[in-house]
Amino acid sequence: GYLDLIESLGLRVLEIPTHPATGLSLPALELALDTQPVRAVLAAPTLSNPLGSVMPLAAKQRLVKLLAQRRVPLIEDVVFNDLLSGDQRRKAAKAWDTEGNVMVCGSFAKTLTPGIRLGWVEAGRWRDAVATHKRLQGAATNVVLEEALADLLTQGSYEAHLRRLTASMRQRRHEARHLIAHHFPPGTRVSNPPSGDTLWLELHPAIASMDLFKRCASEGITFGPGELFTATDRYRNCLRLNFSGPWNAITMQALARIGEIARQMLERPAASPTPPVLRRA
Repeated sequence: GYLDLIESLGLRVLEIPTHPATGLSLPALELALDTQPVRAVLAAPTLSNPLGSVMPLAAKQRLVKLLAQRRVPLIEDVVFNDLLSGDQRRKAAKAWDTEGNVMVCGSFAKTLTPGIRLGWVEAGRWRDAVATHKRLQGAATNVVLEEALADLLTQGSYEAHLRRLTASMRQRRHEARHLIAHHFPPGTRVSNPPSGDTLWLELHPAIASMDLFKRCASEGITFGPGELFTATDRYRNCLRLNFSGPWNAITMQALARIGEIARQMLERPAASPTPPVLRRA
């Protein structure tokens, strides 16, 4: 949704390379700041979507310092932070912000229930402007739901819930990676995030994930083709799997079926259309 939102605001996206384990490349970001008219940086330093990468604490600190020196705002997405069990690893880059240059945004949709649709923002030096924008253009918020959630967060049951959730996600990731290893084409590469509910796959270059999606959708199976996660033509042979919903035999069979269809596409690629025969009039 980020790409659609940014486009609707008349802005352009400059993608920064990201390591699947350690996250945003700071040298690449610094090069972009030196050569491009960067107005703001939007990043998820902890459990980025779709890779699930986590920037080391020293890298988070350097990111904040780098952008503060150049007066470039950082919009930090922490929607997945609570899915990490260690307090140090889930620590936001905002922790090193001393000038209000980091706007941090979170949500409870990933940790409690998607239907709750409640989030929060600590907007730094833009606090008043964001509050005004929310009041004028934002939808009304259910105050009763806000009060109930605030009460829940003061109770120890919320932390216990997070521990159960992360354990459940860990088991799902393990089972999903096992299915991928057994059913997807040889050479398939898959991410191994420390937590979260997504996996990123890189298939054989001959397999277009959008074509794979169409074949799977005809059988009622869906996933995120790689092209949805970029403003360029990269990642055409990649896809994102999300296992935050029901995880049962049907879901596992569907995952295995994606791999089987991918194998068929690799073994029997679509035939090229027969060229027309030219005849004399």
